[in-house]
Amino acid sequence: MKLFEMTSLVSVVPVSNYEKALTWYSKWLGEPDEIPMEGMAEWEITSNAWLQLDVSSELPDKANLVIGINDVLACRNTLLAAGVDATEIIDYEVVKACDVFDPDGNRISFAQVTA
Repeated sequence: MKLFEMTSLVSVVPVSNYEKALTWYSKWLGEPDEIPMEGMAEWEITSNAWLQLDVSSELPDKANLVIGINDVLACRNTLLAAGVDATEIIDYEVVKACDVFDPDGNRISFAQVTA
């Protein structure tokens, strides 16, 4: 049973050379659908599923998933109530997000679009 409604999924691909990766991914995905900030590009793979390049990833050797939600504060409170440690909410200007980490250190971000 899911504890709250989820609206989208973003798979984050950490890259060391943004321009080189952007060129490579653009060859088969076309131009990015979104460039939300410097060093980041997103392609809509299917409705509500995105692939995101991110040169600034803090965990380049780990997976990073972004799950879209409607209310990040309610989501964080639900996670905490379920015994899941969640970070403080961070405002990235286009989204507000909190993170959880699985036992292997993989990051799952729950993000509410604000822009």
